[in-house]
Amino acid sequence: MASLVLAACATVPPHSMDLSAFQRFKIAQVAVKGVKVVRSWPSQEEAYLKTHAVDPSVARRLQNEPSWNFPEVQEQFQTALDDQFGAEFGSQITPLFTGAKPLKAVVRLKIFDVPSVARRVFVESRPKIQAEIDLVDAKTGALVLKYDGVYRSREIGGGIGTALAMAINSSDPGYVLIGEYVS
Repeated sequence: MASLVLAACATVPPHSMDLSAFQRFKIAQVAVKGVKVVRSWPSQEEAYLKTHAVDPSVARRLQNEPSWNFPEVQEQFQTALDDQFGAEFGSQITPLFTGAKPLKAVVRLKIFDVPSVARRVFVESRPKIQAEIDLVDAKTGALVLKYDGVYRSREIGGGIGTALAMAINSSDPGYVLIGEYVS
């Protein structure tokens, strides 16, 4: 995120703002938008299936089709994204902004995809994310900092090694991806 702050200083007026100017602000809120671009997030799909009475045919389809075909799952994704981005901003970004003037971080997802086990074995094994992040004055809505986020992906093991990779590292690749993106 420090790179976000430095990169934004060159792209958002006023160009004369230096890093110390950002210390007038504090991150008061994080809002995630664009949940409809989430193609797949197996852990959250499973959480949805465990907490909702879902027709078995829909449950099977959810495992094989893009999640944007299932609007009812979007609320589960939204909650998880809000919670995780909020936590990551809280631990990684909030300490950089020590002032009193409240900012709202608006995260607009462009790409978010955590491949299912089947996709990891047969098609692709790289979770991916891209987002734009704006820091806006919480009271006026004025843009303070804009970050046109880069595309990121990470290798988590695929093909016949998927089972071994999952046994070695049982952390949720979606949460790891968000943490790395915010950092």
